[in-house]
Amino acid sequence: MTTEESSQDSMSQMSEPEPEITPKLSLRAERSGIGSLLSSLRGDQLASEINQLSTSPEIDKEKGVRNVPEVSEASKSPKASRTTDAQESSESVAEVPDRPLNRKEKRRLQRLQEEKNQTDDSGNAAKRIAPEATVVIEAAEIPTGLKKLYCDSTSFESYEAPFGYKSTSKNNFVHFSIQNNDGTRAIVASQDRCIRMYSLDTKSLNLFRVEKFQEVQWKHNTGGLVLDACWEHSGKGVFSTSRLRPIQLFETETGEIIGAYNGKDSGDNIKEAMCVGQSENTLIGGFKNHFQLWDIEYTGSALSTIKYYDPNFNTGITGISMSLVCHPTMPDLFGAVGTTSLLGIYSKKWGNAVSTMEGSSRGYTNCRFSPDGVKLYASERCVGSIITGTILWNFIFLQGDIHCFDTRMNMMTQILKREMTTNHRTRFDIDPSGRLLYSGTSSGAVVVYDLHDFNEEIQPVLTVEHVASRCIPCVSVRGNKMVLCTGQRVFPDDPLLKEDGDVVMMDTTVVATGNSVQVFEIL
Repeated sequence: MTTEESSQDSMSQMSEPEPEITPKLSLRAERSGIGSLLSSLRGDQLASEINQLSTSPEIDKEKGVRNVPEVSEASKSPKASRTTDAQESSESVAEVPDRPLNRKEKRRLQRLQEEKNQTDDSGNAAKRIAPEATVVIEAAEIPTGLKKLYCDSTSFESYEAPFGYKSTSKNNFVHFSIQNNDGTRAIVASQDRCIRMYSLDTKSLNLFRVEKFQEVQWKHNTGGLVLDACWEHSGKGVFSTSRLRPIQLFETETGEIIGAYNGKDSGDNIKEAMCVGQSENTLIGGFKNHFQLWDIEYTGSALSTIKYYDPNFNTGITGISMSLVCHPTMPDLFGAVGTTSLLGIYSKKWGNAVSTMEGSSRGYTNCRFSPDGVKLYASERCVGSIITGTILWNFIFLQGDIHCFDTRMNMMTQILKREMTTNHRTRFDIDPSGRLLYSGTSSGAVVVYDLHDFNEEIQPVLTVEHVASRCIPCVSVRGNKMVLCTGQRVFPDDPLLKEDGDVVMMDTTVVATGNSVQVFEIL
């Protein structure tokens, strides 16, 4: 071959274009097949689209679809077409078909939008928006006294029951009075099997700004002895349980029954709940040896049950629950007390007791968590001790104190001393700051305790005497407004032991007096 031929061959090789090198399949594509290859290609396409979405300001948040900007006439001019190869390649990559975004893309867009909102308008470095300031509740000051605003005793007069003791048939004592969260309503239950709704709104009369409370907003006969009640979290309804009746939901404004939750035993018979409580969207009722749980949106039979006592882990309470309260910081938990010495904290998710504490052998009638959920306060039952003899029965009441339990150590740490010798449940209340505890006494006084006192036995820091002529079984506090009820269940056949040792029978002529609902302002 001559030098001319060799030079022509080299020139032809240089003029011929080089063949395009096809990309090799990855090892993953070779192993998994074409499906993995398509998924990887789709992932590259989504990545390029997300990059475009992160820079494009036009995003339809409601539909979750990116709005592609229209091409202007100026961009079609020859001057606009004079761009670099890098710009052309980036524009070609950014062009993707419109389609709904998936869940991951929507989350990415949401984060990008939040970062964009946190950036200054001047284009400076992004500055994080400070989170909403948490509401700091200052410790409440120790009150100096009470000012009476309203008293209703006429609603509980002219009552005579066709059952029970004849001498106590006119004793229409009040069981409890509980305010809603904002302190504008109060639900009251009495011995006549009725619940009453009181409106606590104040009105200004003329120019003198005289505060006047409305009378009973509505009254409903439940058909059985009212056992317990609690407010629905939104304040639009009230849950009430009475003897031989299901748990009923009453509308706050009209008193109409808008729901019934049937508690049943093993024989499919309707049974009453001794106590009720709400945890998030779950209604909890306490029955014998177990709890029943409902979804508030669905009435009828219970969806699940939780046994009091778990023999596998030796946790939980026994007997009959008298009160239950939901945990303030962990909605999955709720506490319960009953007729025995055990107190339990239960988990809805686990379906059993996660903590058990032991206290007084007489049991408890009411319990409340501290606002931080660390301590559990329980009101001791006031049962009597009967000493039998050949002639006389000596009936001695034991005072019902308030016991404080530390849930971190599962043990009793403090005792709040009070005078409470009554025959039915007693309820107390704690202010939102967690410093003050309000309670009534059997002598008709209101006592206030300072929970910042770390002594083992705590005495009241304030005692307001002669608030009522009879026992104050329930106190409810919202802000500077206190609602309490007066009255006491009386068994006239039980002898009373006097200081000199002589036994006398109770005077039944004053049994029906002193039943009322009162509203006070905390000074």
